[in-house]
Amino acid sequence: LFKGKFFYCDGLNLSNITNKTECLQAGFRWIRRKYNFDNLGQALMSLFVLSCKDGWVSIMYDGLDAVGVDQQPKRNNNPWMLLFFISFLLIVSFFVLNMFVGVVVENFHKCRQQQEEEEARLREEKRQKRLEKRRRRALEKPYFSDYSPLRRSIHTVCTSHYLDLFITIIIFTNLLTMSMEHYNQPQYLEEILKYCNYVFTLVFVIEAILKLIAFGLRRFFKERWNQLDLAIVLLSIMGITLEEIDLNASLPINPTIIRIMRVLRITRVLKLLKMATGMRALLDTVMQALPQVGNLGLLFMLLFFIYAALGVELFGKLECSDENPCEGLSRHATFDNFGMAFLTLFRVSTGDNWNGIMKDTLRECRPNDRHCLNYLPLISPVYFVTFVLTAQFVLVNVVVAVLMKHLEESNKEAQLEEMEERREIEERREREEAARRLSCASVGGDLEINVDMPVQVQVEDEECSHGNLRRMGRMLSLPSDNYVPPLKCSSYAPIGHEAVCGYNYSGNLVVQSHLN
Repeated sequence: LFKGKFFYCDGLNLSNITNKTECLQAGFRWIRRKYNFDNLGQALMSLFVLSCKDGWVSIMYDGLDAVGVDQQPKRNNNPWMLLFFISFLLIVSFFVLNMFVGVVVENFHKCRQQQEEEEARLREEKRQKRLEKRRRRALEKPYFSDYSPLRRSIHTVCTSHYLDLFITIIIFTNLLTMSMEHYNQPQYLEEILKYCNYVFTLVFVIEAILKLIAFGLRRFFKERWNQLDLAIVLLSIMGITLEEIDLNASLPINPTIIRIMRVLRITRVLKLLKMATGMRALLDTVMQALPQVGNLGLLFMLLFFIYAALGVELFGKLECSDENPCEGLSRHATFDNFGMAFLTLFRVSTGDNWNGIMKDTLRECRPNDRHCLNYLPLISPVYFVTFVLTAQFVLVNVVVAVLMKHLEESNKEAQLEEMEERREIEERREREEAARRLSCASVGGDLEINVDMPVQVQVEDEECSHGNLRRMGRMLSLPSDNYVPPLKCSSYAPIGHEAVCGYNYSGNLVVQSHLN
């Protein structure tokens, strides 16, 4: 379709020139385009650039303008050639390359299958330890059972969902006020924003103080989100203090420090992560995947190091001039030294105009060009194609595969934890129901005991109707189970059994009967 047709005449006033002979007779140059279909190698390279979707529009328009062999191109000469390029882009770029990525990801998962089994065993051990810790905690008294009424009320407020909702609204309002700041803002707006910052800082300070009182120092600093909240509060107070000192001119303060403290106000948005469970799951996934991503990063560095050193040797002396204009190489993208070559390769790995950089290295040598290498048109496509395939299609997608695998495992663990919590809630309700029935049991009543289940006592409801029975009142706790009543057991236990009292996870009384 396009063999020998990707040529053009380079000159001025080309309206009367229709072919190669007229171009040369007029004293102009007959130039072949860098991306063409003259042979199999050139066609494969052009189609690879087309499949990468970087600069594919220029190649497509050159094909639409092509007229014939050694003929001057005409604008939109054959619009039907659009079907060739669009169909290739749809089939290869959107399907074949994604299938290639899928094969790479699948093979990566197969290689990690043994390692994943070991990781699954470790995760199961951690899950069993968490379950055992929860069971032990369920038998212990809640830490807030000995609080005074005032401190218990503060604890109820700090553990309430409404406090999190209120803080979320405050954070969004704070972000809205910070976004209102602009250049050449009026003085009244600056004053309003300053006092709004004071109000928001005061709210965050009060929140931190209440949590310190409610949880205590050890439990407060045990949770990392509380550490983040306290750091944000301290940074906000420090920023306000430095601004006031600078306004009063009592001490010489570097303005850069004040600007940094103002920028650090944006860290308040991190408080939203504590309320957003989905975002926290994604953040935990990234943190868990960091070791493997770090290994891939080292592999990236090794690849970049090798190709940067090779690029300095091959393309370090290429220069841009009027005779050899550059489309990709510039002072921001060059192979003059190792550092710039490293940055240029990073730009190539992101897919930004890498075809223009490769096009500049495909130049044909001229007699007066001392630094041109005759073998560059053969080496350059191999250099860039292998680097793009390795960096852009393999390693980047392997990183994505690692993150997706950890996200899937994190979702499975979250589902298992949710099922375990539901099971624990059901068991706790059964224990509370058994305790309630036991409290209604009659002294002379008959207890129907299931020996196979020593932790639960089954009592018929109709036994509560006896006249000579001593009832144990149902222990009702305050909201959020902040109050734990003193232990009380019935003075009478069924013959051959022993009544045992304890606290469940929520702080309610649980009475159990065991065989002596």
